[in-house]
Amino acid sequence: MLWIISFAIANLFFESDGDISLGEKVAVIPIKGMITLEGGSNFLSSSTSGSEIAAKIKDANEDSQIKAIVLEINSGGGTVLGSKIVADAIKEVEKPIVASISEYGASGAYWIASQTDTIVADDLSFVGSISVLGSHLEFAGLLQDYNVTYRRLNTGEYKDIGTPYREMTEDEEALLMERLQGVHDYFVQEVATGRDMSIEEIDELANGLFYLGYEAKDLGLVDELGDREYAIDLAEEMAGIEDGAIKEYEEKESFFDMLTQYTSHMGFFIGQGIGSVLISQNTEDFKISL
Repeated sequence: MLWIISFAIANLFFESDGDISLGEKVAVIPIKGMITLEGGSNFLSSSTSGSEIAAKIKDANEDSQIKAIVLEINSGGGTVLGSKIVADAIKEVEKPIVASISEYGASGAYWIASQTDTIVADDLSFVGSISVLGSHLEFAGLLQDYNVTYRRLNTGEYKDIGTPYREMTEDEEALLMERLQGVHDYFVQEVATGRDMSIEEIDELANGLFYLGYEAKDLGLVDELGDREYAIDLAEEMAGIEDGAIKEYEEKESFFDMLTQYTSHMGFFIGQGIGSVLISQNTEDFKISL
């Protein structure tokens, strides 16, 4: 009985990552799908948590057995804070860290990749999409056609800025563009610093376009062309590991996560762009996403 209890207690400690091997290791941390601050799933969409990814990076950095980290990226972007918290966590890493882009490494996901030591991408991956998108639908004309009135009751002049129920004024559009431009400039600065390139060089590429992996390499957005295994080998070489093990930080998938894999749209619209403004029917829900 004592042996059974001891075995059960041991399982509690080691079941989380399933790794009790000793020796030098390379941590592989997946970053997949839309990146938001806390993540979550529903019937229509799912997202991965930037906070959880940052926590995994921190854990790998503090684990003395782990000598290098590989971020396995397949994402078209996410929210500003969801991406920023991961990028900030990378800056604290004291070990070699490599980004491995498979299908998509665009917008917020590229921001994350740009903060690593080396970016490895498949030659036909979609990379970049450094830009800001703030489009939204307006229903004012439709409501007018059906004699529906939007009664505007605000205590603040800009409380309902961006509401779809009326046309946006030129003043409001200018104010939103000013803020989106601020996010854009921050994004460009971060990428330029991470890639050791000038702001002018990155700004010239920050037109919202995604580049194929081999094009991105020629433009300086990617260091090497290759797959996950190549990225792991490169990380081992950078860390001086000769015969190391791999520690996989697995993602926990819900039923909705698996379901939405079959309905995803071109890697979050192939990099929707940092600063995509999503406006719900509740105008207090004004959000900016990458």
